[in-house]
Amino acid sequence: MAAVDQLTKLMKDCLVMISGQSDGSGFFIAPGTILTCAHVAGPIGAEVEVTWREHTRSGVVRWASEVSESGTVPYPDLAVVELGSPPGHPMVWLDDRLPSLKDDVVIFGHARIYHDEPDQASGQFRVGGEYGEMIRVIADELVPGMSGAPVLNATTGGVCAVTKATRGRGHPAGGVVIPLRALRLVMEPAAYQRARRANHLYHQGNPQWDMMLDDVPGAAGPLSRDADAELRLLLGQLPEVEPARHLATFKAVVGEFAVEPRHPMYDYGDVLVELSEMVPPVNRFPRALAYVIALSRTPSPVAERLRQWARDFAPREHKAEVVTRLGEARAGTRPDRAAARPSVIVCVRHFGVDRRRYQCELWQFSDQIRSLESDDKDRSLDELREYLQDRLPALIRGLPADQHPMIELVLPVELLDVDVEQWPAAPGRNDWAVLGHTSPVVVREVERFDDEEGYHLPDWARRWAQLDGRDMNTVLTTVECTERRTSRSWHAWFQDAATTNVVVLPRSPQDALSDAVLEVAVSCGIPVMIWRRRGCVSGAAREPHDCPGKRLSAAVTEQLAGATREEVPERIRQMRYRAEAGSGPESGMDVVLLWDDPGRRPPRPLLLPPTGEPHADR
Repeated sequence: MAAVDQLTKLMKDCLVMISGQSDGSGFFIAPGTILTCAHVAGPIGAEVEVTWREHTRSGVVRWASEVSESGTVPYPDLAVVELGSPPGHPMVWLDDRLPSLKDDVVIFGHARIYHDEPDQASGQFRVGGEYGEMIRVIADELVPGMSGAPVLNATTGGVCAVTKATRGRGHPAGGVVIPLRALRLVMEPAAYQRARRANHLYHQGNPQWDMMLDDVPGAAGPLSRDADAELRLLLGQLPEVEPARHLATFKAVVGEFAVEPRHPMYDYGDVLVELSEMVPPVNRFPRALAYVIALSRTPSPVAERLRQWARDFAPREHKAEVVTRLGEARAGTRPDRAAARPSVIVCVRHFGVDRRRYQCELWQFSDQIRSLESDDKDRSLDELREYLQDRLPALIRGLPADQHPMIELVLPVELLDVDVEQWPAAPGRNDWAVLGHTSPVVVREVERFDDEEGYHLPDWARRWAQLDGRDMNTVLTTVECTERRTSRSWHAWFQDAATTNVVVLPRSPQDALSDAVLEVAVSCGIPVMIWRRRGCVSGAAREPHDCPGKRLSAAVTEQLAGATREEVPERIRQMRYRAEAGSGPESGMDVVLLWDDPGRRPPRPLLLPPTGEPHADR
């Protein structure tokens, strides 16, 4: 039970006290987003007070079950509260699976048992069966104030339900809880998808909860824990689609006798859960496998990796059929190998509060991201360059050679112009061979990776998904060197041009104009930006035909004609070496590409306080 004790502590840190239509509990499920009961928070638009870690903030009910005039609330009796200024906070691990009969669950909420002021209280219960759409829990006492509290499934390690009501006060009669999947009956599809993705990305970067899951029994089902975890990682990288598409895929997998589930399906994980809980089909072929094969039919950046997952995790007795079904599914599809291009990811951060010193981590991306080494030494900029010039060539040579491996540099804004593509690919041997000729080199802004509240993630993921399958020239826009806008004006412009996701800047972000555009573009989730280190100079008087910014725009437009999202780094690599060879525009000599795929995101590191002593981000 040691793991359950640790998971209970993590769940406790996500607990809030709600003062609304009544007093109760709630818990964080996404940045600034709290799940509770409607009979606690009140109807849509109601204002509530939320207390977390002894600090009280105001919140508003954004989605909720309908509250009758008498105050009763029919199923599902859920409400979602949003905070106006969300604090940096943890989030629970969401588990849509229904607990099995006699599973142990832990509930942690608030209570007024021994004195007037509410205090935190917990209880250990056992699942006693169903009560309509809800779940009965028995063997301990539910007390006033626990309504809205999270319910931890001790078997799976995830929060699977929301506490609703006690059966009887003062004795261990238990009560009823609302399954987490009922959240789909309350939230709008787009908002639900954003919340689930933000939760998923949070736990990718904060693995404390994930690490504890290995020490709990795990639910019995068609997928092992490793298979389920890897599949959910892949599903999280698929573009969002309408609920009707999810329902259509569900029915195609189940067959002609498919009955529409009671709860709508808004994302891929919802479909997976509904399929996994069904009675196995007559042919015993796992529906989760059939679902993955169906998803792999549609060309996407992860289609090939879904196919590989099906091959890796198919039970022995079904491997031959999986190969056959994959062959049928692959007919007519074109897997995009560029999406799975291996890379070395270099993540550079300031050392504590000293912005002149840096630390870096090195990661490798192939089918998943894994740590290569973590450099715990703080370095000056010159020392950092020397260290990376020595390490990068060897790490690149260690990657698969069937395609040009990529170098991804996650950097503070002042380092985005670093000339890594000009560094020797074989130091001390062939100095004429440089990294930018043999590998696509891209930069990424570190702010999006250190976003504790997940503020940027929804827009970033949405804009990235909008680029899927598009000709880059149809979503490309150029910022003119004569543009003079405030940051607020740039923000409004990006919101107005919501499908403009590839931006060409006239000059380096080290210039005041481009720096303002870059800051706002990163905040708005723009995933692809291109500029020259030696672009237009602020205030310089030039003839229109002699403008470096216009020359760059023309060269990029020509180079990216017909290119897909995944082909952009390779096209820019070609632009660089052709400029060096004299067969392409000179703009390619010092072109910089910011290419920011949210699916290639290293886990969040340990935070460094000013003392330099590491501590876990909570």
